Parts: sequence; C-alpha cells; structure tokens
Amino acid sequence: MSNLYTLDKNYTISVAETECSRRIKPVVLLNYMQDLAEKSITKIGEEYSCEGLAKKGYGWFIIRYRIEFENNPQNLKDITIKTESRGCQKSTFYRDFEICDTSTQKTILRAVSSWLIVDLKKKSIVNIEKEFPKFLQFTPRENDLKLNKLKPLTRVDKEKLFEIRYDDLDINNHVNNTVYISWALEVLDYEFRKNHAIKSIDVYFKHDIQYGEPVLSQVCIDEENSTTEHVIKNANTNENLCLLKFEYVKL
Repeated sequence: MSNLYTLDKNYTISVAETECSRRIKPVVLLNYMQDLAEKSITKIGEEYSCEGLAKKGYGWFIIRYRIEFENNPQNLKDITIKTESRGCQKSTFYRDFEICDTSTQKTILRAVSSWLIVDLKKKSIVNIEKEFPKFLQFTPRENDLKLNKLKPLTRVDKEKLFEIRYDDLDINNHVNNTVYISWALEVLDYEFRKNHAIKSIDVYFKHDIQYGEPVLSQVCIDEENSTTEHVIKNANTNENLCLLKFEYVKL
C-alpha cells in the first residue's frame, strides 16, 4: 500500500486525559483518531480535506465504529496512532486505525470506521465514486475488523438527560461524535466504571441534533456478560440519534 494512504503520529498523554483508573479516557483516544483522520485525508488530496469539501458545501461524517482493545494499560505516557485510508465503496469510505504504546510498541487497540460525505445544504449523501472518480476503491482483506449491526434497546435500566453545550459542536456545527460516547458512559454509575475496563466499542451514528435541543441517554446493562447497550435520543422527538454497545473486562 502506498504511503499516500497511511499516516502515523505520536501523541503525549497528559494526566488530565486519564480516568481514575489511570487509563486513557475513551473520548481522548477518539479525539486523537479523528485528528489523525483529518490529517490523513488532507494528505491524499486537498479536494478531499475538510476545507476542500466545505468549498462545495460538503462535509465528512463518521457513521460507524468498531474498536477492539488488545490491551488497556495504565499510566501510558505516549501513544502512536496509525491510520490507513482503505478507500470507498459507492457512498461509503472506510478507514482503519491502530494504536500502540510508543515505548513498547505493544498494540493497544485496532479499529475500523465508515464515513459518508454529506451535502450540508441538501442534507443528502454524496456518491463518492461518482463525485470523486479518481478516489481509491475499497478492497477487503481477510484480517479486516467487522462493523457490527446494532439494534434498539429491549429495555431501559437507567437514563439521564443532557443539554447540548456550545463546546460539544464541531466545525460542521453538529455535535462532535466523541460527545455521544461521553453521554453513553455517563449514565453508568461510578462503581461499574471503576471496576470495568473497556474491551470493545461499537457505535452507529444515525442522526444529528441541533444546539439547544435536549438529549436522553439510555442504557441496558448485562452484568453477567459484561456488556452495556446504549441509545442516545432526541428527548423532544424520541428519535434515535446513536446506538452503542460496549464489552468490558472486569478488573
């Protein structure tokens, strides 16, 4: 694979970016992954960058994540994130990630993500293959992670209401994708978070929400199998905005 489609970068982890368990906060990892994704797509070509798309009234939107932790160590100081642009299939673009402990080179996690380009004015999905015919085409591999399907909750064990803050918004004036992770995990109680480390994360972003609208975060907890399933809703319309599932390892 040409290095045009791959990029890696080191990130130093501050104390403020770690949890009580001394592990990196999941939203921190996702923010760094998003940062590297933006740099990587710009490397491929200015027309695919956030700025390049904005000139056409377009924007990148992540739709799905599958993240698998191989290790979730404490007291990490520096990490190396590698990303690879895997190309597009019709309207969907795929991107892989790998995060390592810089000092030991041990893999912390692997991830696969899928993205869309959206016409922000028409609120419609752009066919990447037609709009950008020279863009890399997706080719599957045997060791690819799979994006899992997520279903609405069958029951609600806990829920919590949130208001969207100005700081929750991204450059497209939509709620940043990492905020949904925070809303989901915040419903879980302190003891559960303290005694479990995340093993995997599945996320499906379905709809956006505007500033000023209330958000309802709901969870179904399966302690026997160490999993939690979540839905983030527009509290006014009851529309499902995001579905999530976490698997854990008990500490």
